[in-house]
Amino acid sequence: MHILIPRLFIFWLSIILGLSACANKTGTSFNANAELTPVLNYYQQLPSDHPDRIETLLALPEPIKSTVKDKFVGYNYNTRGTQLAKWLMAPEGHNLNYDINANLTPAEVFEQQRGNCLSFTLLLMQLSKELDINVRINQVDLPDMWGQNDSQKLVFYRHVNAIQKTASLTNIFDLAMQDYRSGYPQRLLTEQQGAALLLSNIGIQFLHENAITKALHYLKLAASLYPNNADMWVNLGVVYKNNDQLQMAEHAFLFAFELNDSNSLAASNLERLYRSIAQPKKANFYAKLAKRARLKNPYIRFANAQSAFLEKRYRYASKEIKKAIWLHAKDPQFFELSSRIKQTQKNYVAALKDLDKAHKLSISDSERNRYVNKVEMVIERAKQHALAQTELNNKRGLRR
Repeated sequence: MHILIPRLFIFWLSIILGLSACANKTGTSFNANAELTPVLNYYQQLPSDHPDRIETLLALPEPIKSTVKDKFVGYNYNTRGTQLAKWLMAPEGHNLNYDINANLTPAEVFEQQRGNCLSFTLLLMQLSKELDINVRINQVDLPDMWGQNDSQKLVFYRHVNAIQKTASLTNIFDLAMQDYRSGYPQRLLTEQQGAALLLSNIGIQFLHENAITKALHYLKLAASLYPNNADMWVNLGVVYKNNDQLQMAEHAFLFAFELNDSNSLAASNLERLYRSIAQPKKANFYAKLAKRARLKNPYIRFANAQSAFLEKRYRYASKEIKKAIWLHAKDPQFFELSSRIKQTQKNYVAALKDLDKAHKLSISDSERNRYVNKVEMVIERAKQHALAQTELNNKRGLRR
């Protein structure tokens, strides 16, 4: 089941937005750079009563817990999450309003009745614990197909929603279900990682307000709590650069790139950094790596295939969609486009196979029904094509 709640929150990646990678490498040694060791240990240095510790950051007061328990504990286990999410947003319920800048703790979201998709997800996760249901944080890479950028062509954002998954059901609670697709690269996050994302957002918000000291504090916390996430180090590097700590910015960007050499965002920031300090060789080196990383992104390939298809460059479109599917074979829209390309080549059998794959990958009934209708249309086209071919062959036979 999917719960649609109006509007969208996309958490900040950095001041310089770019293409985000789909995964991070694991097993990287976090002691690789001694300059970053203080950052890695930053959270551990917080006093036990510090308000930015996870147990305090995500805590809910007892009255809030009691309110939710009294209202929903009697509901069937499989519907508690759905009813809770609806009540939080409904005007006749808690009437929580959307605010893209509401980088708030769960308690603040409930008390101020406003939140964005990350803060809402954290609140829902914490409230769900009181109802004995397991709601997890789900991070999604959303490709913005309309966000054009001169150097990068396509902009990617990180998006967060909540997911409740058991052996018998899957509920997704999303602030922008119309933008969400099951095929987008996504991963479940721990409570600690979710807290890191919130701290990162708060840090970037302070950066926008030119409160550099506070921005550095929160982004160091984020990096120390989620050290294998390249985005955390890119964000921190941006703040260092804005504070003219160019050597530390370089360390942070290089570490981000080491964590994930497919992260074009890290490479792009390194390129800009080296150009700003007149090191053109290094700048050109990372510019090439950034371009190479973008070409490893399946959604770039998909966008290329879409453009070529619209321009009737079907051979190139076919080449690009094959690469997209090879890189990421879990998005039904890839197979749908592949089917459309094959239909232009009159390869209806292969086109039907692609639609069958798209159908199997879909998780919503409406999307599956749409693919069923497309299958029927392709079958009809195949019949018409076969009939036309038969008539043509008969005419050729009569001429002989």
